[in-house]
Amino acid sequence: MRILDRYLLKHFVLSLLYCLLLFSIIFIVIDVFNNLDDFLKNSVSADIILSYYAYSLPAIFVQLIPIATTVSLLFTLANLNKHHEIIAMKASGVSITQMLLPCLFAGAILSFTVLLFNEMIVPESVVISSSIKEGLIEKGKTKLSERSIKNVTLYGKNKRMIFAREYEITQQSLHDVVLLENNPNLTLKSKLTAKKAVYRDHRWIFYNVMRYQLNHRGDILGEPEFLPELEMDIEEKPEDFISDATQTEFMNTKKLREHIARMKGSGEKPLQRLMVELYYKMALPFVSFVLILVGAPLAVRNARGGIMIGIGTSFAVVFFFYGFLSISLAMGKGEVLPPFVSAWLPNLSFGLAGIYLLRKSN
Repeated sequence: MRILDRYLLKHFVLSLLYCLLLFSIIFIVIDVFNNLDDFLKNSVSADIILSYYAYSLPAIFVQLIPIATTVSLLFTLANLNKHHEIIAMKASGVSITQMLLPCLFAGAILSFTVLLFNEMIVPESVVISSSIKEGLIEKGKTKLSERSIKNVTLYGKNKRMIFAREYEITQQSLHDVVLLENNPNLTLKSKLTAKKAVYRDHRWIFYNVMRYQLNHRGDILGEPEFLPELEMDIEEKPEDFISDATQTEFMNTKKLREHIARMKGSGEKPLQRLMVELYYKMALPFVSFVLILVGAPLAVRNARGGIMIGIGTSFAVVFFFYGFLSISLAMGKGEVLPPFVSAWLPNLSFGLAGIYLLRKSN
């Protein structure tokens, strides 16, 4: 690696770390004020609050990395221009593309890092942070072992669908359960409601059960059956209620693909939305690289305007990108665009625009 490349890379990485730290602090401070009522009302202890934000950090990192990358790049280039270093590089025969290669390389590495984060770390950390917030912060419980997740849904095997108002993770128990069992043609066969379900010895035990048998029209056959306790051999385990929960942020791409496969036959619209989420999970890590590709030539063009112009330009690029992304995803979920196109269109459009601006800058 050339001395110049190392020099540019060093300035960019330091700026990136500074921006990530600054934006993370701002994000957390704003979130603390948003949740302050719950913290005070339920007398939430400091260790629970710290645990919540510690487990939230990976998801915060993924959300902030695109804007932090863009701001740090434009800040770096504006700062270099302030000391006339860009002019010196051009005078030495260094093209704009050569000048920006270290930053583009860093952006590519960053994209693959975010991809790994999204697959291996973020889903699990989101589950834990959500369960801390829903089970401890909002409900006022005092022990981490009492954390829970609200409103879980599991599309299980044997045509079963299970809903629960709350899932207590450590106790492996469900509250206010509804279990629907379908016929092979997807008409409702039976319905079971229970106050609570607990997983013991590889089996589910339901308490205060009311069970109905239904005909093909969904009408109740005979009288409902009341049982104080019912043991059922259901293949799904407690951890499946997390990995297969309807919240797509709890899943990596592998789990989401499996969830989509189980959902086939439930209707086109739910599948369309899930396919958009799947392709968006694949496209999201590369947003940082695309924003660098667009922001870098704009930064060189506006370098004479100073650091504030550079930072303003970076926020404008991020604003227009995420505006376009929101519209594109909405069109995908509304079945106006195919799922793949709606998720990848912003990356492809801004990426091509960045290549055009880069070539024009040389």
